[in-house]
Amino acid sequence: MKAIKVKRQIDRPLAQTPTTRTLLLALGLIVILVLAVSSMLAQGRKTRLAPPADFQQAAEIDLSARPYDAETLMQFSLEETAVVGIFFTIRDIDTTYFDLSLSGPDGDSLVILHSENYRTDRDGGGLWEQSLPPGAYRLVLTAAQSPGALSVYWGYR
Repeated sequence: MKAIKVKRQIDRPLAQTPTTRTLLLALGLIVILVLAVSSMLAQGRKTRLAPPADFQQAAEIDLSARPYDAETLMQFSLEETAVVGIFFTIRDIDTTYFDLSLSGPDGDSLVILHSENYRTDRDGGGLWEQSLPPGAYRLVLTAAQSPGALSVYWGYR
């Protein structure tokens, strides 16, 4: 029969073992990384959305003033086919109905943003772009009265 020798390790605090120290160091680095990324994301959310540099302001609407029912915010005409961009921001809105659309020469309506029960705590918005044929166009807003504001810019190329 073979004798098995068992070597007993002297008890030491868990934090003093090499494996535990490595794990604690890795965990600490992960926590620091998560905090740094969270801080950067929070700063990014505070930055207001900005229109492209070559866009012109079309409208600034205080949605708390009154409801809007198919109201024209701006009109423009194209003499030739062009890519038209509509950039919009909506700040602190809480509405039951919101529709921003572009009415074209054929009477068709191109939806830029349509929503029911729409809410933003900060800036919401975006850029809508589409190639449009020649003709007259109207940017139309239908919205229930709500806290918040709408800013609209446009441009073409």
